Amino acid sequence: MGRTFELRDVGGLEIATRSGRVLIIAEPDRANIEVDGLLDRSKKRRVWREGGRLHIRSGRGSNALTVRCPAGTDLTAASHSGRVELRGDLGDVRLFTHSGQIQVERARSVEARSTSGRISIEQVHGRAAASVVSGAVDIRQAHSARVGSVSGSLNLHEIQGKVDAMSVNGSVKINTAGAGDIRVGTVSGNVNIRVPRQRRPSVRARRKSGSLKVNCETGDDLAINVATVSGSVSVGNPRG
Repeated sequence: MGRTFELRDVGGLEIATRSGRVLIIAEPDRANIEVDGLLDRSKKRRVWREGGRLHIRSGRGSNALTVRCPAGTDLTAASHSGRVELRGDLGDVRLFTHSGQIQVERARSVEARSTSGRISIEQVHGRAAASVVSGAVDIRQAHSARVGSVSGSLNLHEIQGKVDAMSVNGSVKINTAGAGDIRVGTVSGNVNIRVPRQRRPSVRARRKSGSLKVNCETGDDLAINVATVSGSVSVGNPRG
């Protein structure tokens, strides 16, 4: 059985769990918050209001947690080993996990960090920030992005504006709309950047070894700066 909370004095959600999947579903017609799961061994629900937010804490078990909330709700969620999944259109989102995966469907802004889990983000209306140690980062759409990885790949499919990407030995792939500058740093990871044909970038690449290929018209529409030790660098127009 779920438990329903009125929205009076609730400006967002703060969720923390040890393990077990966390599923947050934002629904456009919902006017309250419903919590299902999250019973600890003493059979007490750990839910309270504080600082204008609804706080939810798990016990020591690994029960799955499902939270249904209104669309546009701001959210902070942390999990040690459980997967964190967001469905629907959220507000400003901050997500942290040690070894679980993070998946976001839509949000106004996202800050996500994971040690070894994969981070997948479908659409962010504003800024997407994501960092991992050994997992990959995959962002489908965002206005701007700041991403980092030690050994996982960074894949940015459709970014409108500014991009900052840092990787040690994972590959970096960026498709940009050309409305902001791009800065990339790697040690041994390869870098592949695609720019629209109507945009002419200035390209600067600092490297000790590794090839540099620029297969597009250059100019001063946006700046692309890449620093790498041994990774190859490719800048060009989308294929097709």
